[in-house]
Amino acid sequence: MSQTMLSIRNICKTFGIGTVNEKVAVENLSLEAEKGDFITIIGSNGAGKSTLFNAISGVFLVDSGQILLDGKDITDMPEHRRARSIGRLMQDPMTGTAPKMSIEENLFLASSQKGWLGSISKEDRKEFREKLALLGMGLEDRMESPVGLLSGGQRQALTLLMATYHPPKLLLLDEHTAALDPATAEKVLAITKNTVAENEITCLMITHNMQSALDMGNRTIMMDGGRIIYDASGEERDKLTVDSLLNKFQEVTGGVLDNDRMRLG
Repeated sequence: MSQTMLSIRNICKTFGIGTVNEKVAVENLSLEAEKGDFITIIGSNGAGKSTLFNAISGVFLVDSGQILLDGKDITDMPEHRRARSIGRLMQDPMTGTAPKMSIEENLFLASSQKGWLGSISKEDRKEFREKLALLGMGLEDRMESPVGLLSGGQRQALTLLMATYHPPKLLLLDEHTAALDPATAEKVLAITKNTVAENEITCLMITHNMQSALDMGNRTIMMDGGRIIYDASGEERDKLTVDSLLNKFQEVTGGVLDNDRMRLG
């Protein structure tokens, strides 16, 4: 029997209400995600993708509607409390880690439930080394190196490991490979796919890469104007190509999917 992990019910968010800059960012949006779902999200700039993630993670409160995580109403819960159950990776590889601290110190913070209470033990280092080795980035041999010396791809892989060290109920990936070169992006996506599957994490991933949107996960949704305009899964999704996805956008909106950073493959 499936278990609903995320339930978003008719949420709305408008910025700059009553000003000349008033903008409806999310409009009457509803979304259900079952435990273990891996949903990729595409859409033009300004479609509301990152706004949706900010609403889920508690960066701001929605104007109306309801958000439930694993059956618990988190609509009015502050961001720091939601962070205990929600992991998030951003586009910038510089976020998510402490650059002046070593790899093992970053991992100690991610693994410890008590912050800096305690010290890194031999057992900790053994576990860190084993987990780092699985990333295939050679970081297990650089555990004392400052994170600031790592490449963008290495930092994103480390950030992913930190965000899932204690598997969250929900993982939000906000274009986490957009700043990487194509080869490195592919490697980080492969690590992402394995990590999510092994830990059975419910995941939402915003991507600018149309092919990745179809290759990753089990469901793809398309956003425009702060709404979900298309939701594909199962056989329907299996038959989709990048071209048919672009055609679907034009069919539903009457416009062209226009994104300066959109990559077709």
